[in-house]
Amino acid sequence: MKPNKRISKTPKYLFAEIEKKKAKAIENKVDLIDLSIGDPDKPTPQFIINSMKNALDDPSTHNYPPYEGTKDFRNAVAKWYKKRFGVELNPDEEVMSLIGSKEGIAHIIFALIDSGDVGLIPDPSYPVYKVCTILAGGTPVMLPLKKENDFLIDFDSIDKSVLSKAKF
Repeated sequence: MKPNKRISKTPKYLFAEIEKKKAKAIENKVDLIDLSIGDPDKPTPQFIINSMKNALDDPSTHNYPPYEGTKDFRNAVAKWYKKRFGVELNPDEEVMSLIGSKEGIAHIIFALIDSGDVGLIPDPSYPVYKVCTILAGGTPVMLPLKKENDFLIDFDSIDKSVLSKAKF
């Protein structure tokens, strides 16, 4: 089977490439501090394990949850944002349940980028921004985050023809 042209434009998955380099370094007895993908390096707390075991015994947890997440979950997220950031969120309108940040970022990009659009992407950034822009039919334009600009995007340096194809 031959993949479509958009797939062929995507770069190799960064974290798979890092994993290969890491495996080679370990094979060569290099002492590594792994700062790559963010895998937990501490054991799961026992109270979480116990709760998960209890949930497995409860048949009401064996179905798919509502697409928007349960009301209890969305309320808990809104409460946490209020406590952590002082931000008021409407759990029915402003909280969404996802299986991970990659899914959320991909959905946002697919909702906003049309074929021929430009996606303005900070560099460095999470690889999914660039890949999903390509998969959506857009053109990623990488914007370097430089020390002399306090690692912020310099919007004045972006060519006007590029800006005209970008969505804000």
